[in-house]
Amino acid sequence: MAASRLWRYSLIAIGSASSLIYPHVPLVSFAALAGITLHRKQAVVSVALIWFVNQVYGFALRDYPLSPIALLWGVTMGLGTVAVVLLASMQPKFSDRGWLGQTLWLGVVMLLGFGIAQSSILFVNQWVGMHGFTADVLLRLFMRELVWAIALFTLYTAFVLNHQRSLRHTLR
Repeated sequence: MAASRLWRYSLIAIGSASSLIYPHVPLVSFAALAGITLHRKQAVVSVALIWFVNQVYGFALRDYPLSPIALLWGVTMGLGTVAVVLLASMQPKFSDRGWLGQTLWLGVVMLLGFGIAQSSILFVNQWVGMHGFTADVLLRLFMRELVWAIALFTLYTAFVLNHQRSLRHTLR
């Protein structure tokens, strides 16, 4: 239980700190990892906190305009993030079969989740007409999300292996 709590808090801290590095946190990656590695409620709350911190940073430190359109973009990203968490937390049977199953499910969630998140943004863009997405931009965004997902999954794996090692020492 303590390892799970430590992982959840680490995920929230890393996601929140990433707002200082990037104006747009790789929310799909955090949502995918949270949905796969945490209980559904914990995952939703965790990514909602990451999203909220990103919005606070944006409006307080990056001078996002306090306009209906800026708020609409924020809400759209938040809802897209929750949709990705819910997708990731479905966890089909094959994802329960060790690291290979989890890795495969992570790949599926990243592809579908990125599609969901970007589709919601493109939908709003059709309404307000502010972003110029090209295939090149989408590919760069996806690659950044993928790098973050791999790094986060590697960190999660280290948490699990360390916890298993600690349990073995305790049981001896």
